[in-house]
Amino acid sequence: MCFRPAAVSLDKKCEKCGATNDANATVCAECGAELPAGPAMPGAPGAPGAPAAPGAPGAPKAPGAPGAPAAPGKPQQ
Repeated sequence: MCFRPAAVSLDKKCEKCGATNDANATVCAECGAELPAGPAMPGAPGAPGAPAAPGAPGAPKAPGAPGAPAAPGKPQQ
């Protein structure tokens, strides 16, 4: 069985009159309204958005100063 992706139209739809225009058009051929810069890309319904890139790790922290030595204990017999 062969699965093909759905056909995607790259034409631009005028937001003012609803006319379909060529993907390279900057103004609507029907009403002359300015068209968006790029074609509207349909999203997959119900699909989550792309995850954000993880942030860069912070610089390692310097080790703390060593503590004072403990006092000597009582000598053992």
